[in-house]
Amino acid sequence: MSGMVDVDFEGIMLRLLHERGVYWPDQGILFVADPHFGKEATFRRHAIPVPRGGTAGTLRRIASMLDATGARRLVILGDMFHARSSLSPDVLDSMDGFFEKHDRLECTLVRGNHDAWIGSLPSGWPIAIVDPGERIERLAMGHSPSDYEAGMELMLCGHVHPAVWFGAGDDRLRLACYWQRQRLLHLPAIGRFTGTHTIRPRRGDRVWMVTDQQVIEKRSKVGRGTVRSPIDHT
Repeated sequence: MSGMVDVDFEGIMLRLLHERGVYWPDQGILFVADPHFGKEATFRRHAIPVPRGGTAGTLRRIASMLDATGARRLVILGDMFHARSSLSPDVLDSMDGFFEKHDRLECTLVRGNHDAWIGSLPSGWPIAIVDPGERIERLAMGHSPSDYEAGMELMLCGHVHPAVWFGAGDDRLRLACYWQRQRLLHLPAIGRFTGTHTIRPRRGDRVWMVTDQQVIEKRSKVGRGTVRSPIDHT
């Protein structure tokens, strides 16, 4: 067990990190999914009492991975912000501070369903916005599993916020996870104020659970059945 796991996806070597990001050493790229920055601000605006600091905590997690890996590029696989109301002064200040500290970082946002509601981002932020399906060599970038297209060798995506049950009885825990089904690798949501969706792995799937310190591959018996297409993720 380790804080990271290197996995060879048919010649594409990726590093799964316990902080919920994927590093591609050959390209110097860090991928994260579903930060939902400012979600707590949106909840407070609707008079729902929630703690502050979710966005700052998520940015610290990303910064930690950038520092540890030396990544030159950050790719966000959709849902950068939760809603337009998420762009509160506190959140904007946190984002400004992040980009000032990482002033040489190249940043790309793959459009997610929540990003359609945001409109334009501050012009000073060094973010290129691309549509799902954009490719870097053999690797495709998406947000939802439904962005997968025939012929893609491997697509990274978010949207699902995958998690699995681990353990039994009173010791049972639900842990966020990386989830591979055929040519799709789903990333866990990196946002500190996001929920999870419990998945049901099938034969041929691979799952790596994440804790605060470790990435652990889950090995379990899976019942008989046909492995569905990569875009069938329910």
